[in-house]
Amino acid sequence: MKKIKKMKRIHPLFFLTTIFLLNSCEPISYKDYEMVPYSGAFSWEEVTKKAAWSNRYDHAAVAFDGKLWILGGYDAGRIKGDTYLEDVWNSTNGKEWDLVTDSAHWKGRRGHTVTVFNDGTGEALYLIGGFEADEKTGYRQYTNDVWKSVDGVNWTQIKKRIYPVENMSSDFMPRFNHSCVVASHGGINFLYIIGGSTMIENTEGGYSFLYLHDVWRSENGISWVKLNINDFGQRSELAACVDPSNGRIYIHGGTHSISFDNDSLYNQPGKYYYNVWYSEDGINWLVDDSFSLLRAGHSMFMYRNSLWLFPGKTDSYKELRYAQDDLYYTYRKEQDKEWTIDSKGSAFNARHSYATVEFNDKIWVFGGETANNGPNNDVWCGTIDNL
Repeated sequence: MKKIKKMKRIHPLFFLTTIFLLNSCEPISYKDYEMVPYSGAFSWEEVTKKAAWSNRYDHAAVAFDGKLWILGGYDAGRIKGDTYLEDVWNSTNGKEWDLVTDSAHWKGRRGHTVTVFNDGTGEALYLIGGFEADEKTGYRQYTNDVWKSVDGVNWTQIKKRIYPVENMSSDFMPRFNHSCVVASHGGINFLYIIGGSTMIENTEGGYSFLYLHDVWRSENGISWVKLNINDFGQRSELAACVDPSNGRIYIHGGTHSISFDNDSLYNQPGKYYYNVWYSEDGINWLVDDSFSLLRAGHSMFMYRNSLWLFPGKTDSYKELRYAQDDLYYTYRKEQDKEWTIDSKGSAFNARHSYATVEFNDKIWVFGGETANNGPNNDVWCGTIDNL
C-alpha cells in the first residue's frame, strides 16, 4: 500500500502576509484617489461646478473679442442627442454663459483646435481638423478642414476636407489631438499645426492608426507648407505654447504608437522624447535636456514670465485609469532658471483632455475627462498675486 505523505501545515501568517503584499501593490482608482491640496504660486477659485455648456472633453477654448469661448468637444456620457458637439458658447466672466449657436456649420467634433489668428484682415476664430461625426448619418471620420469666423455664429469653410492627400508637401493629413499655435517669424504671422494622430482608411489592424511628427504653417489658413524639421518624435495629445516675447514655440509630451522592434513593446521615439522641445522658427528644434516628464492630455503655457506644465495623464499603452502622483504635479520654469515643482497637489481634481486659456490676466481651466466618472463642465481660474 502506497504511503501518503503528510502535508506540511502552512502558518496563517503566510496568508496574511501574502494578502497584505497583494493589496499594497493594488493600484488606486481615480475615483478613490485623494488629491493632495495645491500649495504653489497660484490662487485658485472654482468659478462654477456646472457651467451652462454640457460635460465634455477634447473640446477647444480661446479668449476672443473680450470673452471666453468654448467650442465643440465630446460628451461620452450623453444619453440623448449627439455625443459629438457642434455648439459654441461665450462668457465674460466664466460663470454666466451665452449659447452663441447649438449647431455650427461644421460637424460635431473632438480633438480639434480653435485659434485666434489675424491673416491681415483682422482677428478671427480658426477651427482646424479633429474627429467629426455626422449626426444624421452617423458617419465618422478624421478631417483636415479649416473654418473661419469673426463672430462664432457665421462660419466659412476656407479649406475643405481632402482625403486621400495626393501631395503630402502641400496638404496635411486629416488628424485630431494635434496642437495649433500662432507665432511671428521673419516678420510674418503664421498658424502652426504640430503633430496629432489619424487613421489610414481601408487599412486593417494596428497599422491603420498613424501618429504624426510633422509641422505645417500657413499665413491664411488656406494654403499650407510642410516644414523640413528635425525629428522630435511622433506626438498626439501633446502640449504646445508660444513665448510672445520672442516667438519661441514649445512642445512637450503626448501619446505615441506601439513598436514591435524592442523587448518592452513600447515605442521610444528618441532619447529625449519626454523632454521639452523648442524652436525659434518652427523648423529647427532643440531639446531642453535638463527636465524629463511623462505626460499627455495636459496643458503648457507662458504666464508671468514663466513656462508652466499642468496635470495630465500617462502616454500611450499605459493604464490611464489609475492614479499616479506625479501626473498631478505642476511644474514651472522661470526665465533663465531651472525647472522646479510648483506644487505636488492640484486645486482641481484629476483630469486630462481639458482646455486652458489666459484671459484677464488669469489662467482658466475648462472641463475635461475627470475623476468624477467621466467628462465634466466645471470652470476654474487661477492667478498669481505676489508678482
